Amino acid sequence: MLKSTIGVRRPSPTAAPHTPEAGRPDPATDPATTPGPKEVAATYRQLRKALEDGENEPGAADFYYGEVEMRRLDRDISFGERLPSQVYWLVSGYSLRASRALAALGVAMALTVVLMTLWGLPNSTPNQTATGTMPSSGGRIHLVIDESDPVLSGPLGQRWTASRAKDTGHVVLNSVVFRSSHQALTTGTWIETFSRFSEPALLGLAALAHAAGSNTDQARPTAACRPAPAAPETTSCYTGTSRRD
Repeated sequence: MLKSTIGVRRPSPTAAPHTPEAGRPDPATDPATTPGPKEVAATYRQLRKALEDGENEPGAADFYYGEVEMRRLDRDISFGERLPSQVYWLVSGYSLRASRALAALGVAMALTVVLMTLWGLPNSTPNQTATGTMPSSGGRIHLVIDESDPVLSGPLGQRWTASRAKDTGHVVLNSVVFRSSHQALTTGTWIETFSRFSEPALLGLAALAHAAGSNTDQARPTAACRPAPAAPETTSCYTGTSRRD
């Protein structure tokens, strides 16, 4: 009868802990024998490529995360070279953490609302004025239509109102989908420009991480457990390894 079993060997509670021989360094704590981030990243890279060749995308994604994480933690690389990895890890978990990307998007939108409400929106919408001269003998009238620059004044406490926050919300929502709100702004023009590039990027990272997570869940194998034929009272998990009794 063919039956698959999974055996787990537990250490004996009376077994003595392993200690290095006298005069010889412990490989687990010796810096000379402990692999550094570069060596670990190279190992993860080889494992990732092997799993990609075997079309094991979930496993390859896990080793990709570890590979980039080792490069981020490598102190031999300058901070300027590690900074993109730091930002990439913080805002999206290397495009593998959708919740982190959505949280970063929410923080960016909230910060944009605060900045635009306090310093971006003018006190009122600028009015257009037309100036010109009317000839006494009649004829064509030439008018010049001009729009005054938006002005923001007053203390900060008076700028935080519901109507201003509502207008700011429209500006921010349009920025997320990379659209211009055509709202008259003061210094908020620079804030809107930055948000129109950063917030759609965060939304794209969240979508990419969600797609990667969906593919991982669909492709991850599961073990089926059913009663063993020889002992109905017990259960055993059947895997691809079998032995003959």
